[in-house]
Amino acid sequence: MTPNLEVVVGTYEQFLLGYKINKIVNEYKIEQTFATHSHLASIRSVASNKHYLASAGADEVVCLYDMRHRSESGKLIHHNDSVNCITFTPDASHILTGGRDGSIGVVRCGNWQVEKLWDKPHKGFPIEALAVHPSGKLALSTGGDGTLRTWNLVKGKQAYATNLIPRWRMLAKNINILKWSPNGEKYLIASNKKIDIYSVETAGVDEEIELETKVICVEFLNDNLIAIGFDNGKIQFYDLEESSIILDTIAHATRLKCMQHIDDYLITASSSGEIKLWQFTKDSLSLLNQVTCNSRILCLTLATICKNAQSKEDKVTTEEVIEIKKVNKLRKRQEVIIEDEEDLKIKKKMKKVNDFIVENINNTQHGLKRSSDDDDDEDNSPVKQKKKKMKENKESPPNKRKDSKWIEEEIQTPVKKKSKTKSFEIEDKSTKLKNTKESKKREAPIEEKNISPNKKIATNLNVKNENFSKKKKKKNKNIL
Repeated sequence: MTPNLEVVVGTYEQFLLGYKINKIVNEYKIEQTFATHSHLASIRSVASNKHYLASAGADEVVCLYDMRHRSESGKLIHHNDSVNCITFTPDASHILTGGRDGSIGVVRCGNWQVEKLWDKPHKGFPIEALAVHPSGKLALSTGGDGTLRTWNLVKGKQAYATNLIPRWRMLAKNINILKWSPNGEKYLIASNKKIDIYSVETAGVDEEIELETKVICVEFLNDNLIAIGFDNGKIQFYDLEESSIILDTIAHATRLKCMQHIDDYLITASSSGEIKLWQFTKDSLSLLNQVTCNSRILCLTLATICKNAQSKEDKVTTEEVIEIKKVNKLRKRQEVIIEDEEDLKIKKKMKKVNDFIVENINNTQHGLKRSSDDDDDEDNSPVKQKKKKMKENKESPPNKRKDSKWIEEEIQTPVKKKSKTKSFEIEDKSTKLKNTKESKKREAPIEEKNISPNKKIATNLNVKNENFSKKKKKKNKNIL
């Protein structure tokens, strides 16, 4: 049993359900893995290939899923009516969709761009079934116009068309079962109680099978063996070489809706919601396990579980990053080795010379003197004065600053007193001068017109103001 097997079913109740099959010793267990409600109407068709999963519904939408991350990757809305069928190419490069609006779309997987859209391939009638050849170069489609059309997927054109009405009559417009054999040498179409098997070599009907009950689904188990599901829940194995029914058993109590196979295992689903796992041989069919989903199943597909896909990608990315880092380191080392020591020395010398030239230019522009010139005013330069101050501060004890402040305060107080006393003495002497001047004025009157009043005021202010300069004080002393 393949360990990475997952059954995905689409239901009439708009749910997409996933069930994982686990093999423990000799027992098989079926466990539900996910349930999504991405559609707004019933799901008509489901398909999967590699890590891609797609579901089509009556809401005109195709939902896309990524099974590696278990997430929805987008939606396709290129149809104007319900999407009846979808299928992948064998290499999972493209997906084909057929809708009730009569159009067939070819979409590239990954970027999900519509590369081709045939508007009316079946004269505007709805598309009933699609099937892609195992080589991926051909595709078949059936529609409401009663024709079987072959498409060349390499050129993107119709190859030829086969009219089914003369053979099938009214049933030709309702052919919804279309399958290719694993080797691609045969294909079959089925409807109601009839199955026709065509040969690619002869381009005609190789075998015709007429049955008693209505056929619902057909699956190629190998190139010469087919399984047929009926409306009454029966399964029949039909051998194409012997042209006879080998096995006839009742699989479900209700209508068998769809089935898929992988290796020697067959999975069937009924419209009542039963999912059963079978192991088959050419002559026998044994039940392994079953589960019910309590909903009406319409379609089924088998998907491979992508375990640790994300972790593998992370490992690859980390390895790539490590390789890139190694390459960068080697490049750096090569750059260092290429550079010689002589070149480095020359570069350093050039840098020094350039710095020296720049300094000289700046000095000449600003009118500065070089440090090498002999000047008389070296002691008065600001740089040397700063150095002297720094030396004095270093040599001076820490408490000297406080003592100096205290001495300055002591010195300032008597100076203020002396200034006051001097001011009083000056005032007394000024009064004497005034008296003498007044006496002289009386003796010899002078014309006051030549003397401006502002000068008189200025002289008085200079004498009376306590905050006058030292030069003025000296002049006053000399006068006195």
